[in-house]
Amino acid sequence: MFGSFAFLEDVTKFPNKRTHTIPMSIAWHYMKNGAQTGPATTDEVKSLIASGAIKADTMVWREGLASWVAANTQPDFAGVVPPAAPPPPPAVAGAAGGPGVFTPDAADVEQNKVFGILAYLPPLLFLVGLITARQSKFAMYHCNQGLVLTLAAIAVGIANMILGMVLVFIPFLGWFLMTVLNLGIFVGIIVLVVMGIINAVNGVCKPLPLIGNRFTLIK
Repeated sequence: MFGSFAFLEDVTKFPNKRTHTIPMSIAWHYMKNGAQTGPATTDEVKSLIASGAIKADTMVWREGLASWVAANTQPDFAGVVPPAAPPPPPAVAGAAGGPGVFTPDAADVEQNKVFGILAYLPPLLFLVGLITARQSKFAMYHCNQGLVLTLAAIAVGIANMILGMVLVFIPFLGWFLMTVLNLGIFVGIIVLVVMGIINAVNGVCKPLPLIGNRFTLIK
């Protein structure tokens, strides 16, 4: 190429090339998807940035520049802003937020938070919310988890008792295993109770690990 213009090859030989020339003084080259692209006019690069096809800080070069520079550092592209990403949609009361999760109404939470907390406290205090706040989705969510947790604790306790009747016949090792199992069950239940109470205090409807998303006994 010679002179101040970049001429294109014969269109019959290179049909996909440009059919017009761009003065080298305004012919921009830019990086896109890791590859050098161009030449393009200032307006074309502006349109690419404005449409989001390339980023505002895309590396560009043209004759007269010592090296590649970010487009947003050049006066030619000042004020060209790529389209902003839309904000996340607002949470909708009762909308699902994941498996077993939903966003309760703020007023429902404020009025019935105490019933959500009581749902995890023994003995059977989930019945208080079940009777008093039957119309509250927030209270019923936590009453359901309180009931499921109670039933799970009873079932595990029965299974542990049966297993203990077998382990008692194993000298030393049987007693050791019984102690470990009893401690593990006790700690596990306490952890689930605390997690449920924390969720209720924070106004969150989130299933407890292992058991919270498996059964819906109260709606």
